[in-house]
Amino acid sequence: MRIEDSDISIVVYKSGKIVHNDTAGSRKIIDRILERERDYDVLLGSDEVGKGEWYGPLIIVCAALTPLDIVRLRKLGVKDSKLLSKAEIQRLASEIIGEKTVYRDVTLMPETYNKMYLDFQREKKSLNDMMAWCHATAISTTLTFAPTGRTKIIIDKFDVNKTDLRLESAKVKSENVEIIQSSKGDTEIPVSVASIVAKFLFERRVDEMSKNLGIDLRHSKPEDIDPDALPTVAKLHFGNVQAALKPSNGAKSR
Repeated sequence: MRIEDSDISIVVYKSGKIVHNDTAGSRKIIDRILERERDYDVLLGSDEVGKGEWYGPLIIVCAALTPLDIVRLRKLGVKDSKLLSKAEIQRLASEIIGEKTVYRDVTLMPETYNKMYLDFQREKKSLNDMMAWCHATAISTTLTFAPTGRTKIIIDKFDVNKTDLRLESAKVKSENVEIIQSSKGDTEIPVSVASIVAKFLFERRVDEMSKNLGIDLRHSKPEDIDPDALPTVAKLHFGNVQAALKPSNGAKSR
């Protein structure tokens, strides 16, 4: 759909993308087009980054937004982070953090991650149990800094039962709070914001670790790294990391 009238120029694509000129007339129409949440006073979204990478930390971020925040961030270009380039994520994360958006993160650097993973294993619990604990911790911490009122929490779904149990033990549940675990959570602006910030923080940590090692972790394999240094940069339960730590044929075990 295309709208052209006086100082107004707006193009709406089937994908949902809107392109418009920066005039008072266009901005007025865009404000009317953007749907504003009316059932809640604050909306929280949480997402994680680093679960699938053998290197770097696991980072969980929870962000808290008001309905007006959501409209403002949509105008900035916030959307599903999988549709954004690295440069766009960096730009948007800087805008989000610079605007003092309420968010809190749980960052497990590799050494802490590896220790916690073993602790959970000893308790006969899985990685999903550990992630559920991280999400519940990030959410409960964010709630203490978020505006009060009718609250909606959206979580990018990975294990409903384990997450539900951890949220209950973290005392997140209440009559004033609605909790939604969605497999399409990243299409919701609060989750998109959490994902963008988490990816930004992850990349920054990986940059620091790569600089300290003198090797770009993103383009390396575990066997490229000194075995003594692997526990400080890698998730040790990954199969490729375990293979790199095994003594080669004919080598003496440490």
